[in-house]
This record gives sequence, structure tokens and C-alpha cells, in this order.
Amino acid sequence: MIDRIGESSAQAVVKPIEAKDIKTVEMEQKPVTEPAEQNTPLKEEELQKFADQVNTFLQPTQTHVQFEYHEDLQEYYAVIVDNNSEEIIKEIPSKKILDMYAAMTEFIGLFVDKKA
Repeated sequence: MIDRIGESSAQAVVKPIEAKDIKTVEMEQKPVTEPAEQNTPLKEEELQKFADQVNTFLQPTQTHVQFEYHEDLQEYYAVIVDNNSEEIIKEIPSKKILDMYAAMTEFIGLFVDKKA
């Protein structure tokens, strides 16, 4: 005979976990690296070398990556471009988002400066 879900003659036994059943596991602590070490900006030569490596990888897709400089934020962002039409396929992060971020930081700076 085939039992259907909920019609089983055997019932599950649930046993609560007691504190004496819990074992403590010690984990090795590793030193945390400084955030400043991870967020150091790349030099222009390093950025070009990275772009060349990515472009070699992207050759079969008929696209390439280039890095654009955002003047207000003084940061680079990546742009993926179609080789044939030179059309921008993707911006990482989006230029519109960067523009909004720059406008918000400027607004907050003006607001804080006027309050002080």
C-alpha cells in the first residue's frame, strides 16, 4: 500500500535540544586587513594593463572595456562598448548613478557648511 503525505502511520518524534547537547567550537582568528589597503586607487598604468587583460578576454564577444573619468567624483568607471557600432552597452556603475551621488554629496556639503 502506498502512503500519501499526511496519511503515514508512523509519526515523527521531535526531541528538544538541551544545553548539554550543544558543543562549543573554537575558531582560529585571523588578522583583519585595513580597509585602506583594499581601497587604494589604481594608477593609470595599472588601470590600462587591467583593461588590456579584460579586452583580451572579451575579444570573442566583439566588445571592449574602457575606463572613463568622472570629473565631479574624480573616480574612474567602466564602460563596455560594442566594437562594430561603438555603442555603449553597459556602464559600471551607471553614469547617472554617479551623477546623482555627486549631486547628493555636493548638496550635503552645502547643507553642512551653511549649518556650521
